[in-house]
Amino acid sequence: MHAWFRSELGQSLYAAERAVVEEVLDVGYHPFIVQLDVGLHQPLFDQDRLKCKSALLISRHETRAPCPTAQAELEQLPLQPESVDTLVIHHALEYADQPHRVLREAARALRPGGHLVVLGFNPLGFWGWGRLVRLGWRDRPWAGRFLSAARVADWCALLDCDVVRQSWFYHWPPLRQARWKRRGRVVNRLLRLVFPRLGAVYVLVVRKNHMAMIGTPRWQPSFFFRGKAMTREEQAVNRWKL
Repeated sequence: MHAWFRSELGQSLYAAERAVVEEVLDVGYHPFIVQLDVGLHQPLFDQDRLKCKSALLISRHETRAPCPTAQAELEQLPLQPESVDTLVIHHALEYADQPHRVLREAARALRPGGHLVVLGFNPLGFWGWGRLVRLGWRDRPWAGRFLSAARVADWCALLDCDVVRQSWFYHWPPLRQARWKRRGRVVNRLLRLVFPRLGAVYVLVVRKNHMAMIGTPRWQPSFFFRGKAMTREEQAVNRWKL
C-alpha cells in the first residue's frame, strides 16, 4: 500500500482522508492518539495543532513516519487495556486476516468514553463497483476485502460501542491520474448531494460505552506497552513527558 499511496491518486485520497480525520478530531480533547497503519506511513492528524500529549503509529512493517512508531501485529496490539483516548483505524480492517479481531483489540485498548475513527473503502460506492471490472483488481488497494459500514457498525455494537457519526466522502471514480478532477468538481458536488453513500471511503466515529473502574489512570504514556513496570519515582518523572 505504501507505493500506491505515493501515486497521484493515492496522494489525492490521503489529502481527503486527512481533512476528514482532522475535522473529526477538532471536537474534544485527545491526550493520546494511536493510528493503525497498513502502508500510509504518515499520521492523519497534526499532533501539535490538536495539542495531544502523545501519539503513536502502529504498523506490521517498519516505517519512517515523522512520529513515534511501533511494529506489531494489528491483531495483538502492544497496548494496555483502556489506555488510549482516540484510535484511528486507517484501512486496517480490509487487509487483515481477522478484521473482527483487529476491531476487538482496538476496543480493548480504548478507554471508556474514548473514540474509534474507522476509515474503510466502501464496497457499495464507485470504487467498490470499479473493483469488480478493473483488470488489475488483484493489486492494492483493490485486493483488499472491502467491508460495508453497516457490517463494521454491527461488530462495534457487539463490543459495546455506539456509532456517533457515519458519513461517506471522495465521490471520484478510481482513475489513476487526478488531473481530470479539476474539470469535474461540479459533478462531484452533485454526487455528494444526490448519492452521498456512493463515496469511495466511509468514516465511522464510534464511542466506547462501559464505565471504567474507579482509580483507573486515564493517561500514562509510560505504561502503554505491556509488561513494562516502573518505580513511583520514574512514574512521577515520566507521567507528563511528551
